[in-house]
Amino acid sequence: MKLYPSLVLLILLFTTNSFGQANLEELENTKISILTCRSGNELYSTFGHTAIRVQNIKSRMDMVYNYGVFSFNTPFFYVKFMRGQLPYFLVGYKMDSFLREYNFDKRSVFEQELILTNEQKRDILTYLVENAKPENREYKYDFFYDNCATRVVDVFELSGDVTYSLPIEQKTFRDLLKENLQSLVWSDFGIDMVIGARADRLTNRRHQMFLPEYVMDNLKNAKLADNSALAKSPQLILDFESLNAERKERSINWPFWLMMALLLATVLSNLYFLKSATIVNNTLLISAGILGFFLLFMWFGTNHGATRDNWNVLWLNPIFLVYLFSKTNIKKFLTYLLYGLLIISGANCVINFLPQFFNLAFLPWILSLGIAVYMIQKKRITPTAT
Repeated sequence: MKLYPSLVLLILLFTTNSFGQANLEELENTKISILTCRSGNELYSTFGHTAIRVQNIKSRMDMVYNYGVFSFNTPFFYVKFMRGQLPYFLVGYKMDSFLREYNFDKRSVFEQELILTNEQKRDILTYLVENAKPENREYKYDFFYDNCATRVVDVFELSGDVTYSLPIEQKTFRDLLKENLQSLVWSDFGIDMVIGARADRLTNRRHQMFLPEYVMDNLKNAKLADNSALAKSPQLILDFESLNAERKERSINWPFWLMMALLLATVLSNLYFLKSATIVNNTLLISAGILGFFLLFMWFGTNHGATRDNWNVLWLNPIFLVYLFSKTNIKKFLTYLLYGLLIISGANCVINFLPQFFNLAFLPWILSLGIAVYMIQKKRITPTAT
């Protein structure tokens, strides 16, 4: 691993000297801050970012510790990314490079300076230097429980017993995600399809700090054991707040209206355009079956904890493929099985009695699948493969 010059300087300044003690003069001139970055336009940046800034005024060293780094050069990158096996790294680099990236993406950055003693600074810096070593820098990323924000919380809690006074609301992981998806309706639709019931568990304060903005908000009133403040108020050091407000605006629920159009097309084709009905019905069932295989793969074939226990497999499952190509003697049984699964799924879109939230936009899609199954079962449309 190539070490950045600023990281080398940090190691020289703050690791033990010949007397076995950290350089107190350098610690006095050192400031450690938490950086919180707002959401961006891309899906990977939707939920913001958290990093640690280490600044030494005397030596003019100014660097960022970033736990959210991965390499596109990783062997089998896309396979590992898909399966949740892509390694993430802790990397240190210059602050101006960090800000240049966020300025290019037009994302606000806030800074909260930690109020620390020299001993607390030394403990945190020693921890960061140790974790940045090649043999320690890699970690197994988990979106909810072990990400760039949770790692930073682990770091500043090294300063002692931290208590938080920010009132906590009863929210699930999915509720927290949706706060950042108001304008990204298609991302919201896709995420609701792919993540499972684990996202609908209620969160405690520590859970909620998997999101960078919750880290910043909780730090505002965080106290140490002696009742002293842990951090100063956030300072806006890169201002794109007007764009951030636009990104938070609620958008038209296009997935719902598109699914309503699909339902209308399914009804009209089966009532008036019988020649096209076979294509519509078979396409619906084949796509549902293929998506079912995908959801099962995300559940059992990956390390993504958030995609397990996914109740969407009730209405997106491979049984549709079996049904479409099955013989008459089992088709009736499969028909009633699919009816039951679709009724349960459709009802859950409205009243949410299952342990997983279903997006309302799923309802017209589920109804379209029910119509397709019904029409094939009644043999009004000949079930041939498209």
